[in-house]
Amino acid sequence: ITPLDLVKCNIQANPGKYKGIFDGFVQIKKSKGFGTKGGLYLGFVPTLYGYSCQGMGKFGCYEFFKDLYTKLAGEKTAHQYRTTLYLCASASAEFLADILLCPFESIKVRMQTSPAEANFPSEFNVAYNQIKKAEGWNGL
Repeated sequence: ITPLDLVKCNIQANPGKYKGIFDGFVQIKKSKGFGTKGGLYLGFVPTLYGYSCQGMGKFGCYEFFKDLYTKLAGEKTAHQYRTTLYLCASASAEFLADILLCPFESIKVRMQTSPAEANFPSEFNVAYNQIKKAEGWNGL
């Protein structure tokens, strides 16, 4: 998934540079290689960390919201409208989990789309520290 996401982000950030998805793969592979340090897998680490946090957050928050909404509605009402209750718990959990994902996605997109002359770091920890130092938490 990371190589496809890298090509998609670069096509969006540089319209006209690539003729399409396949051309994006070919150009990036030729110019940057295949690895995580600038190649087709650039952005793998923030993707892994981000979706791991999102998944854990979603799972934990879903159970929390399901219990909370069941208590608020009462057992009888919760059972009668359990599909709606589960939908609301799921939506609430997804909302919070996506907030956990956003900083990682921000770092990933910057890593993947920064021009070479910008010298943006290709390592997650270095990129995180650079953004946090320059822009604070709002940069994430």
